[in-house]
Amino acid sequence: MSKKIILSMMLIFSFNLLAQTSAPAATGMTKTLVAVKYFSQMMGNVHQNASRYSQVLTTISCNHPVKVYKETSKDGKEFVLYGDNWNFVTVGPYDGYIMAQYLSDKKVTCFEEEYSKFFDGLNLDINDLYYWARLYDQYVQDKSKVRQ
Repeated sequence: MSKKIILSMMLIFSFNLLAQTSAPAATGMTKTLVAVKYFSQMMGNVHQNASRYSQVLTTISCNHPVKVYKETSKDGKEFVLYGDNWNFVTVGPYDGYIMAQYLSDKKVTCFEEEYSKFFDGLNLDINDLYYWARLYDQYVQDKSKVRQ
């Protein structure tokens, strides 16, 4: 009896895995590399969707290289679901979104590189880095629109 349950669970898992791997091909979209940029904030997240409240795929730190892509359909039309504020990126094995204002064409001077002894003295673990990055997601950085 238990062998049948294990076998059926393996079948279900394999069908789910097959469906997940074939989903991008079913959309007919192709990714084209636009540029390699660098993350310019102290810490940040790669999001599953183009929203600061969406699921986090991975956490990155300052000057981490990020591949920026654009998606095009079969007929050559550029697919822009996320507007100008977000970039579709690949970081390691993850495809996700990062706010465009957090990416730089060149490497920047980072706090953790400039003050490495202080930063290392904080002894931050992976959970601390994640929550610091979530805090950076909540910051709204823009220019004031009030007239002076």
